[in-house]
Amino acid sequence: MQKLKVELTHVKKSFTRPVLTDINLTVDNGSYIAVLGQSGCGKSTLMNILSMVEDRDGGDFVFNGRRIKIGDDYARLRRENIGFIFQSYNLIPTLTCLENIQMPILYQKRAEDKSGMWMERMGIGHLKDQRVNTLSGGEKQRVAIVRALMLDPCLLLADEPTGNLDEDNAKLVFEIIKEEHEKGRGVVMITHNEQAARQAKTVFKLKGGVLHED
Repeated sequence: MQKLKVELTHVKKSFTRPVLTDINLTVDNGSYIAVLGQSGCGKSTLMNILSMVEDRDGGDFVFNGRRIKIGDDYARLRRENIGFIFQSYNLIPTLTCLENIQMPILYQKRAEDKSGMWMERMGIGHLKDQRVNTLSGGEKQRVAIVRALMLDPCLLLADEPTGNLDEDNAKLVFEIIKEEHEKGRGVVMITHNEQAARQAKTVFKLKGGVLHED
């Protein structure tokens, strides 16, 4: 597992109003962090900055020793180091499970195809040729998790990963995330659900644009 060290220092972001005013956060391989907050508090903005898909307005951001400059494109760094798990799955409905899962390696030609191994491990090997629009919510989320792990990322970002799932499937997803964390992946999860947040080792509340450790 690649070493992980992410540091946000005094990070700010505004739109029509200040959203993030002074964010300080460190994430490494031992981190399993939940960011808890109400809708509109800036959780998704923080996630977008961490994933380098949105620029901050100020402050420092260092990812594995590399200073992230405002305005630069870090697509390769993001692709090679970060796996995304979304509440809405973000799968392509007209493709099969296997085709969705293999999407990351289309952009990383040297990547080893471990899709079969991951699908069997997640209990969805029998679904590989099935279109994802025919799956249950829990099955879709497991497909999304396998896709997130295809390039062996050191950081998993989970955006309300169980928001659309029933209790049994939510429990399974949290078990999978915990197992991957115990292998050495850093995890940052954003949620408005306090029960979900309790799955993490460290919980921060995002309020007034600042992270407060709970």
